[in-house]
Amino acid sequence: MTEEEVVTRLKEAAAAKKKADKDAAEAFADAVADALLAGVKPKTVASATGYSYETIRRIARARHIEPLREPTVTSRKKAQPGGDSPA
Repeated sequence: MTEEEVVTRLKEAAAAKKKADKDAAEAFADAVADALLAGVKPKTVASATGYSYETIRRIARARHIEPLREPTVTSRKKAQPGGDSPA
């Protein structure tokens, strides 16, 4: 095999790996979204998948899935201007 053939093969393999990774990430996001829409709590999804709660939240937000519960009184106060937020 010539060096050019080897490099071409490497490029093809790298492209195939990127595509497989992207496809796997999309399938994972679909499964997470389906679980959330079925009513599974994000904490449960995170525990079952081994991914952080934040990752699950990002997937939900990217899929336009609304929060599964109403905001608490504390979180509502923090969200208001002049609330208890440290910012």
